[in-house]
Amino acid sequence: MKLRFKSDSKIIGAGVAVLIGIIAGVIITANLHLFKKSMAEGTAPVIYTATNSTMPAQNGPSNFIALIKKDKPFVVNIRTTQKVKSGPFQMYESPFGTQPNPFGNFFKNFFNNAPQSTYTEESLGSGVIISKNGYIITNNHVIKGATKIYVKLSTGKTFRARVIGKDPQVDLALLKINDGNNLPAAVLGDSAKSQIGEWVLAIGNPFGLGWTVTNGIISAKGRAIGGPYEDFIQTNAAINPGNSGGPLINMKGQVIGINTAIIKGAQGIGFSIPVNVVKEVLPELETGKITRGWLGIEIQEITPSLKKAFNLQTTRGALVSSVVPGGPAAKAGLRSGEVIIKYNGIKVKEMSQLPWLVGNTKPGATVPVEVIRNGKKIVLSITVGNWNSKSNVFNKKAQKISAKKLGITVIPLTPQNMQSYGIQNVHHGVIVSKVIPGGAGQRMGIMPGDVIESINHHIVNNISEYVSDIDRAEKSKQFLFYIRRGNMKLYLAYSIK
Repeated sequence: MKLRFKSDSKIIGAGVAVLIGIIAGVIITANLHLFKKSMAEGTAPVIYTATNSTMPAQNGPSNFIALIKKDKPFVVNIRTTQKVKSGPFQMYESPFGTQPNPFGNFFKNFFNNAPQSTYTEESLGSGVIISKNGYIITNNHVIKGATKIYVKLSTGKTFRARVIGKDPQVDLALLKINDGNNLPAAVLGDSAKSQIGEWVLAIGNPFGLGWTVTNGIISAKGRAIGGPYEDFIQTNAAINPGNSGGPLINMKGQVIGINTAIIKGAQGIGFSIPVNVVKEVLPELETGKITRGWLGIEIQEITPSLKKAFNLQTTRGALVSSVVPGGPAAKAGLRSGEVIIKYNGIKVKEMSQLPWLVGNTKPGATVPVEVIRNGKKIVLSITVGNWNSKSNVFNKKAQKISAKKLGITVIPLTPQNMQSYGIQNVHHGVIVSKVIPGGAGQRMGIMPGDVIESINHHIVNNISEYVSDIDRAEKSKQFLFYIRRGNMKLYLAYSIK
């Protein structure tokens, strides 16, 4: 590229060169072992190694080069294709972005009878070779809906992969490629032994650029970000779209996590599925059949406000916010508002523990569950159900006046209002139509579209009862809201000081 400037009668030429470098890397070798017979006919079982690597632990950034050179080959790039159906204009983004379309439904109605078109969409991700005979672990969302899956090795060779098993709830999938029996394979470490502040590397295929390495530390453990089974490792090692399914490795060169999620708009916050979770799920991934225990409850974390509202001694445990009628917990007598403090002999210190404990229980097993009911400890015997059964779905079943209290506006639960907010099968309550920024309602966590079903254990049937219950709560200076949000129920508490 040449830039030319005129100075009187002279033309001075200057050349500018730009050099862009990409450092790529990847990690570890070993073997992987899965405990059950593979569903793929004629396919050898997976053999994985979970012992300590022969590579000594590294002490910091100055040693990353040796570690990356040794362990690069077991990280793969994954490319998928899928068929997507669309209307005449769905293949293109709206020129109005997130703003309302000034033409409303004009074009939608005009082209309502137009035939749908089909086009091929591609997506990119990463994966980890965990067995010398070609088994690869990645995220389920990387291969979701894929009609074809291609795996590219660090050598540049590309193979067509097939899905052996997938678990959407944990967001893991097991793939298989055929390339002999001597592929470089990762060593699976022990994520339980990883510590906050420990150096880690994230390796993957961000934005389709190819093998890319980023470094950071473990920022936190046991993170939950909105799913049913969560115990994420949080790291500040840069993770971007395309990193999904790639490894998080420690300074011994062991995989301690599978990179899976980021928070949109946040920097230095990424999440990895602990490798110990991967080990637990692998046997069922290999068979292609996922079985998981189910109690038929919704739970939530015990906040300081909820602790006070329920007169609890501690915030440890899992607060039961909803019980499915006819489900395993309901049959055993578990009630909404009770706190599970021990499951099958194991103390429930954090709410996020319970889904894993239940999920890892064999359906049909009867286990003791210790709960706090009205301040007293009792033990219930619950026969665990199967998550995949048709009965594990929450039943969701519920007048024009506006009322403003605590910085929120509510409207009656009429069929029209329910349709506007996408609410179905709710029998009683009022709908939150507006939350005033900075008000008590926003600080409690109330959101537009929430259905307030009860206040301080009084069922709310209409606007009049809502106003009366709020007045009583104001006198007691204590608010305990029981709300429905989508398919979820939860408690929210607030105290007037």
